[in-house]
Amino acid sequence: MLQRPRRAFTLIELLVVIAIIAILIGLLLPAVQKVREAAARMSCSNNLKQFGLALHNYASANDSKLPASRINSPSGASKWRSWTPIALAYVEQDNVGKLWDNTIKWNTGTNLTTSQTQFKLFKCPSAPDSRLPSPSYGALGFGDYGSVNAIRRRFYTANNIPNFPVAGTAVDDEAIGALQKVKDTPILAITDGTSNTIMLAEDAGRPSLYQKGKSLGVATADGHGWADPDCGFSVDGVQADLVTVGGTCVMNCTNDSEFYSFHTGGINACMADGSVRFIRDSIAPATLAALVTATGGDIPGDN
Repeated sequence: MLQRPRRAFTLIELLVVIAIIAILIGLLLPAVQKVREAAARMSCSNNLKQFGLALHNYASANDSKLPASRINSPSGASKWRSWTPIALAYVEQDNVGKLWDNTIKWNTGTNLTTSQTQFKLFKCPSAPDSRLPSPSYGALGFGDYGSVNAIRRRFYTANNIPNFPVAGTAVDDEAIGALQKVKDTPILAITDGTSNTIMLAEDAGRPSLYQKGKSLGVATADGHGWADPDCGFSVDGVQADLVTVGGTCVMNCTNDSEFYSFHTGGINACMADGSVRFIRDSIAPATLAALVTATGGDIPGDN
């Protein structure tokens, strides 16, 4: 009795199939990564949207005033707390917000314990989960979003931007932003327009210090967690491009109190009207400066 020959793949056919599968995977992976990053960026944008709504709800209950970026101690000698404990009650975290003690500093007693709480809302999904603990306070809750307090004169000088807005500047030569330091800001006092003024923005990855997407294995000087009063920042950007000594960089060069994200091509920012925009890293320095100032009398894009 004759046996029928068995049908099987030849070695060449098997290699061809493997090669085709590898090519398909190679084509699909970038698409999957793009979809994943788009979803993460949208989730990050939604986090900022929630904070924008929270601060406007606070303003509705407090004479139409946005909270101060940070509050100093009664003597004014130290930084007491950030705007973030205030926001907890308006982002459905009132159970944690009630634990906050306004009579003591943010990094002492029960407040330090509360500061170690991790909130999904305070972390951008694109930012790394693995981070260094704060060298001073241990493992604090992530804080990838900061208030944009002001912009420094040297940002204008380094980028050859004329007409630094003298009116409304602070004593340390900064033009104020939407959430200024120490005192509340009436919404009507944002004369540049709430839709033209950045209120909150990404400064992600802290306390680990990052430069151009790479961790340096050390901690940043400011903004160690969501409760740190220094989670807010004044835009500087003069020597943020540490690859080129003395070079300027408007964003995504360092997360040491500057605009920084792990998204491709820019950062998410919440405007003073509560809307959220993606700001490209190709933005002109003069346009970014106009978006930061709250009372500068400048118009974004007029450069």
